[in-house]
Amino acid sequence: MTRVGKYDPASSENSSSLWVYGEVPVSSAKLNSWNGNIDAGFWLLHRILNLLADDAGGPYLVGAEGSEPFLVEEQTTPDLTVQVRTGFALGPTYLLGASDAETLPESGTFTAPTSDPRIDSIGIRESGEWVIETGTESATPTPPTLDADVIHLADVYLRVGAVSIKNSDDSSNAYLIDKRPRKISSIAHRHSQLVSPAETPDGVRNDFSTADRFVMGTLHVYVNGLRQAPGVHYTEDSDLLGYTFTQAPPTGFAIHHEYEVG
Repeated sequence: MTRVGKYDPASSENSSSLWVYGEVPVSSAKLNSWNGNIDAGFWLLHRILNLLADDAGGPYLVGAEGSEPFLVEEQTTPDLTVQVRTGFALGPTYLLGASDAETLPESGTFTAPTSDPRIDSIGIRESGEWVIETGTESATPTPPTLDADVIHLADVYLRVGAVSIKNSDDSSNAYLIDKRPRKISSIAHRHSQLVSPAETPDGVRNDFSTADRFVMGTLHVYVNGLRQAPGVHYTEDSDLLGYTFTQAPPTGFAIHHEYEVG
């Protein structure tokens, strides 16, 4: 996996033949100052990003509108491995990302249980390593506990004798359960003077309500702070008490609106 933001001597983007592993501080005060300034700069960048996200600490997954960062899904030809999409994540004290899709496990496959079902958990550690934690076989299996520094991405429900892992339960194969944390996308651009609908985006709902009947043509709708185009991204409801999106906003998106009261 290519870990975005983490030094990788094998990567053409940040490789260097000038440095080898060593202790800090080193003998040169200038190098120590340079190293410290870089470290402080990244700390500041991380702190600002965390504040923009809402300062709740996270972790949050980050991706462009319509993307599914770190989604764990079945292979094109399902087998006992899974594929993880690219993505970025913002945590309380770290930033990480995967610039290439990854097949997990990195070697071998998931092993089907022999007597009772089992739930294995998939995550990514804040240092960028993939984590697969094996559960315990049981008639009523429960997921294993992941370390505090691991972002929980998915659980794999494994049936006895399973030969493939699917995106959903088909009553015969193993299947995936999405456990990813909240996704943010430009959520920092919220407008405090605007109000939110009573409904919460869930990736399925596309109809949202206003608290009052508005004057036709005065409704303005914002998604993650970005003003939407009427007639393109949404339409006003005929009763003038809400609006309907052309495409349902994903879970975690921020919806706001403003209008003149009729």
